[in-house]
Amino acid sequence: MMHLQILNIWLSTWLSGLTAPPELYLVGGSVRDLLLNKVPADIDIVCRGAQGVAEQLAAQHHATVIQMEKKPYQPCYRVADHLKALVKSPAYIDIAECRGSSIDDDLRLRDFTINAIAMWIKVNGASGAIIDPLDGAGDLLRRRVRMTHTQAFDNDPLRILRAFRFAADLGFEIDEATLDAMKHAVPSLAGVSVERIMNELFLTFRTPEASSAVAALDSYGILDSIFPDIIMIKGCNQNGYHHKDVWGHSLLVVERLEDILNNPGDYFDDAAAVFRNLETDARLPLLKLAALLHDVGKPGTKGLNQETGRITFKQHDRVGAERVDRIAKRMKLSGQARTFLVRMVREHLQPIFLSAASGSSAARMRWFRQMGDDAVPALILSMADVMSSRGPLSGEEYRCGFVAWCRQQVNDYYVSVKTILERQVLITGRDLMALGMTPGPQIGRILGQVKEAQDTGDIASRDEALTLVRKLIEMYPS
Repeated sequence: MMHLQILNIWLSTWLSGLTAPPELYLVGGSVRDLLLNKVPADIDIVCRGAQGVAEQLAAQHHATVIQMEKKPYQPCYRVADHLKALVKSPAYIDIAECRGSSIDDDLRLRDFTINAIAMWIKVNGASGAIIDPLDGAGDLLRRRVRMTHTQAFDNDPLRILRAFRFAADLGFEIDEATLDAMKHAVPSLAGVSVERIMNELFLTFRTPEASSAVAALDSYGILDSIFPDIIMIKGCNQNGYHHKDVWGHSLLVVERLEDILNNPGDYFDDAAAVFRNLETDARLPLLKLAALLHDVGKPGTKGLNQETGRITFKQHDRVGAERVDRIAKRMKLSGQARTFLVRMVREHLQPIFLSAASGSSAARMRWFRQMGDDAVPALILSMADVMSSRGPLSGEEYRCGFVAWCRQQVNDYYVSVKTILERQVLITGRDLMALGMTPGPQIGRILGQVKEAQDTGDIASRDEALTLVRKLIEMYPS
């Protein structure tokens, strides 16, 4: 009831003042969330003359109208309150054109019964009667994802991915008739734009049980069509450090990663800082995608050590990063997303090297300086990678020790390392030129060595930095 009261306040804030409003209905996930006793994530409304309603609301609230492409063949308009004038209300609402001759017709054209429930909105924004022609409320009780009609996936094949997402997110089962219809519609996914596919995958990766959805998508051959590069890693055997082939290991890494992300307090002292890190720039779904693809470079680098007889994958991290870069470009990810994804794959072995006894403090700090905040997700990915390597040559003692080391690095990053990296520099290139150096690469090298000495605590003042510079100039004259 409390959630309904909150919703009524939102609706009243947005909708009161509409002149001659048409019949308005709250639909889809908004109603589903209410019936599941959750605060709705957003507000979705259908009505006649959606564009006119959106424009009137925008004018009334000094907001902006953005035409959306949420569903094929259904005009939808987002009214966005960029000025945040509507206090304690969602920053936007979506208003779509009602399809068919009635709200019942519109609901019957939707994807799944649990999303085909509407609620009438009264003139003052108060909620009215529930409209549920397909017993979506019953399917919520039965915890079942069921298609609204037999042509649901022919009309929009992307709904195949959505079915698995809802099942993973809500912990529901997909009913048999729906699964059968999905199987027949899989080839039609080839006609869906990569932008829509990746958006849906990212929504899936944001769910806490995405690993189950990934496994289900794989069982239907869907992932092969989206990421053909994974076909090569299926059946690619590994050395004694692994108990599964490359693909089986990759799926397990996603599962282990998800366990860490779902329970950060069990691993890290400052779980809130880790959460904020992963919420920045969509790192969380990208990190799960990186886990899935982190070993795509192994088939092309597979070799055999003649002395030990062991399988090797030399530089698979570098080759994998190059492959992932091509995948990201093909899937039209943003430059920022592509850079992060490639970096995660390229760096997933680095924590293993740094954790070795020979890994110096200076090397660790250099890596932290190079990675910045990206060091945290890279460490988490490496943790999941090692946790998933359970072959006869991978002992429990090593795995536990490595996970403990990674946890300590994340904790250290937020306690001290980040502060050290953000300290003001002690000297600049101008100081070096004042000492007689001429512009050139030597200045950059010396500044780098001074910064490294500052990072490791060997120097802490400007005078100490200048003393070090004079020594370096004498040792390495330009």
